[in-house]
Amino acid sequence: MSTSQKEHLYEGTGALSDYIQNQDDPSWLRDLRTAALTRFTVEQWPTTELEEWRRTDLTSYDFDRYALRDSGSTDGSVSLPDDASALIRFENGVCVGFALSAEAESAGLVVASLRDAARGAYGSDMAEIVQQKAEPVLREYLENADNKLQLWNFAALTHGTFVYLPENTRLKDPIYIENSVEDDEAVLAPYHVIVAEHLVDAMIVQTLSGAEEGEVLVNEGIGVTIGEESHVRFMAVQNLNIDSTYFCFGNGSIQKDGDLQHYLCNFGGMLSKSRFDCTLDGPGSLVRLNGLYFPFQDQQMDMRTVQHHRAPHAESRTYYKGAVRDEAHAIYQGLIEVAPNATKTDAYLTNKNLVMNDGARSDSIPTLQINTDDVRCSHGSSTGKLDFLQLHYLKSRGYSPIEAEETLLMGFFEDIIDKAPERLQNELRDLVSRRVYEAHDDDE
Repeated sequence: MSTSQKEHLYEGTGALSDYIQNQDDPSWLRDLRTAALTRFTVEQWPTTELEEWRRTDLTSYDFDRYALRDSGSTDGSVSLPDDASALIRFENGVCVGFALSAEAESAGLVVASLRDAARGAYGSDMAEIVQQKAEPVLREYLENADNKLQLWNFAALTHGTFVYLPENTRLKDPIYIENSVEDDEAVLAPYHVIVAEHLVDAMIVQTLSGAEEGEVLVNEGIGVTIGEESHVRFMAVQNLNIDSTYFCFGNGSIQKDGDLQHYLCNFGGMLSKSRFDCTLDGPGSLVRLNGLYFPFQDQQMDMRTVQHHRAPHAESRTYYKGAVRDEAHAIYQGLIEVAPNATKTDAYLTNKNLVMNDGARSDSIPTLQINTDDVRCSHGSSTGKLDFLQLHYLKSRGYSPIEAEETLLMGFFEDIIDKAPERLQNELRDLVSRRVYEAHDDDE
């Protein structure tokens, strides 16, 4: 699609306002997007004066060169893999189809294009479910949005996914959300809503990939609500091409005895900035946040996690691991925040990094904000290099230098790769291996 066929965002806010009004959204969704646009017009871009943004400077970023792509509507079909409960696929922001297993259909699982479902494309009953279940998640996200990028995501809202898991839904196979992008100077602003009711057990795997060429900007939002005694694992793999940009802001809310495991795997984009806030709203709730990242060349990856403890007797664990090489820069910021009433909190976060050469940089900033007594909270951080003696040993046993490095990196990442579902484990090992060989190719 040529630039002339796209809606530019920064020719004043009128273009974005017209874009919202010209979309066939229900009134409740249009009102929320208009409210986001109103705040977007007066909010300033984040600056390095803010601690969260101190290491990611957007002041010279040329947002004007990007244009908004209209997502269109469902067009096509997909085949369901044998090991999937459901699959929905987006190409350049267009939902090309979705499919559910017989087991998932009988359980009442809903997996659909968020905007198509809200518009009534799948019937009035589905539109009513979306308004009833997704609107509160979207409204809370908008109310808690604290920067211009989040408001932009919500106002633009090119596409997104609605996943609804009714009470007692227990799926043995994952739900897959696949997103692929092949464009240039385009903006995509997806939002994914996941709502799990009481006694749910499910896994969701989201992938985002890009073509080898073309600069795209993906500004993503995620809202996850976990009901009482439910267990949901949400795995996200981001592998855009190196010329692209990725922003992501996610929120998770966990009720009494609920369990959320969030897993971020970050590989793509010249610049990526992500944050996931999880709020433990009920006693006995549990959150596990895992992350794996491997920037190289000139990539910058800035990741932040926040564990908000709002209820007593809740537990959270964060474990992020990364390797950095060439002239890349990795930033991890982690916060454990405990409210005054959240006694008996048990929380921990740790971040481990390998710096592969002198030009690479890794910043690790774990923090605690404790507002009550009778808690157990701690954090840890470590940064180092590959062990020279281990490299020497492997090379003395016939390993080439690149094979020795790959072997040690696989060992470094294995304990976190092992936390992923089996199908994703092999993909992650392949991504790490390819990153090692790509980096060495660039050195030659």
